[in-house]
Order: sequence, then structure tokens, then C-alpha cells
Amino acid sequence: MFRLLTDEETQDLKWELHSELPGSAKIYYVLCNHLDGLLAGFEAIVDQWPNWTSVILRPQTQDSVPHYFRHYYLCHTRSTTDFKFFIQRPCVVDWTKPVIFTGIPYDLVGVIQEKSRKEQGEVTSVEHRFMYAWLKEEFPEPEVVPEDLELTVLQEDHAEDICNHWKHYRTNDGLVDYFRQVIKHFDSSAIVTTEGRLVAYICMQYNGSMANLFVDPEFHSANLGVILLKDLTRKLLVKHQTAYGFIKTKDSSFISTCQNIGFSWVAQGSMSWVHFRPFSLKPGSGVPRVPSASIFSETTGEERNIEELKDLHLNALPLSCNECSGIPVANKTVCVHVSTS
Repeated sequence: MFRLLTDEETQDLKWELHSELPGSAKIYYVLCNHLDGLLAGFEAIVDQWPNWTSVILRPQTQDSVPHYFRHYYLCHTRSTTDFKFFIQRPCVVDWTKPVIFTGIPYDLVGVIQEKSRKEQGEVTSVEHRFMYAWLKEEFPEPEVVPEDLELTVLQEDHAEDICNHWKHYRTNDGLVDYFRQVIKHFDSSAIVTTEGRLVAYICMQYNGSMANLFVDPEFHSANLGVILLKDLTRKLLVKHQTAYGFIKTKDSSFISTCQNIGFSWVAQGSMSWVHFRPFSLKPGSGVPRVPSASIFSETTGEERNIEELKDLHLNALPLSCNECSGIPVANKTVCVHVSTS
């Protein structure tokens, strides 16, 4: 029904995906980190080998991966038709447990919704993202950092502060440890005051994307978000890595900002995050939550926004959360991520 890849075969798959960058970045860097031991406890499966069309990285067991990666199925396909049949094959997906799919093509969301009903469950959230990457040969020009501020990198002791910044956005028992691991293993850019207070940052994720762009509201007028984006992009390009991130499809303000900086849309990399929950699992029983997702109506099949019912995708944060980045957001004046309520 599927082929479980050996480490040697996974290496071959990784280099095959390398030739398809930047569109394959979301799975290429996942496989790189898996092979480097940073995603231990996962396994790579394909629909066929060596002439594969679909690949999934999934936990070997729910207990073999860190708490913050339970339920994750990291997906990539060259054919939406083939992937449609692949995820419905026996034993490819454990539909008795919650599943968080990443890398799903937009037009397969309905297929997963239909399959979830057959498996006595429901799709509880969907989040669509555009992929924007730096495709130019030249590097972005660095920005001048304001006086009394220093451009540096995140330190592991920043993890708790970062967790506090995002605690109103997502809830997860392993969130602090997640950020410690991200800071320890991946590139980041940060801005601190002369007293050492962290006021802005951006960091990498396990899928190779830039994410968690945050700027203290006190510094929203200082252009720090653009400074950080350009700085981290330059670091990645020096290492011959793909500099990219995922942006919510309706986030026109931030899309314009990234285009003005020099990023370009990569159609092949755009995708959705989809969360499945079996009916046997009661709401609030340990499955994380996220704001700004879309909820499917069980009666109409249409998506509707319900602010208080969003399911979290820990690894699915946007390139920027605009409320915290200083990028203007239409009709919004309150930053819920740093609220004290």
C-alpha cells in the first residue's frame, strides 16, 4: 500500500527534491532535518519507489516524537490525483487519532473532508498559505539598525520570552522546549536594546521556512520587521539555502511588504494545513488550537471563520504575524498576541 524508505533511499529522495527547489522546499528541508537527527522518531513513506509521486513524513508512533510534533503528517506531492488516492490507502493515515496535515494542495482539502466523514471524524480547521521565496541572484540590501539597538541572534534563554509572546496565539505544553530547540539548531535574527531586552526577532522552522516574526509594539514604527527579514534572508543565501516563508493567502498587507523587499510568489510551494479530529476525541482533550483558521460547516461544507474555535498547527505559523511585526493590518489596532487579558 506504501513504501517505507530506508535512510539511503531517503537520501536519494532528498537530492531529487533538491533539484526541484524552491517549490519542494517545504519537504526538502524536513527530510534534511530528519536525516540529520533533528526529526528523530519520524519515518518517510512514498506511494511507490523509485518512481514516486507522493511522500509523507509521519511519526513512527505518537510517543516516538516530541509532544509538539505528535499527529503531524508532513506531505508533498507532484500529482494531486495520485495523492488523493495515496492518503486513502490502508495504513497510510491513522484515522483513529488526530492528524495535522501540512503541505496539502488547496484542491485536496475537500477530499480530506470527505474522507474524514467516512472515518467517523471531521475536518476542524483549514489554513491556506502562499509561499514567497527570494529568487534573485543578488542579496537584499541590509537596513540600518536604529541607534541604541543591536542586531544579533536569539539565545536559548530567550525561549520563555518568545513563548510568552505567542501564548495567546497557540497553546502547547511543549512550546518552550520547541523554541529552545529551534533557537539551538536553526538560524535566527534578533534585535535587542543596549540593556539586552529582546524587542524583535525572526527564526527558522523545521521545514526550512522563516517564521515567528515579532516586533514589540513599542518599536512598530522603527522598521524592525523589514530589517530582520533581510538579515535572515542574507544568512540563508550565504549558506546557499532557500530563503522563504508562508503567508496567509488573505494577508495582502504583508504580501505587499514581502514583494517590495524582493520576495516572489512560488506557486508550486503554496499549500494548506488541515486538521482532522475523530469524533471519539472530545474537544479540548490535548489537541492544540490556533486562531485565524477556517472551520468547515458540517451542513453546507463551506468554510466559516469562528475566532474562538481554531485548531493549532504548531509548525504552521505564518512568515509573520502582522499584529506583532509592525506591518500595518487593515481594520486592526489591537495585538492579541501580547495582550494582558
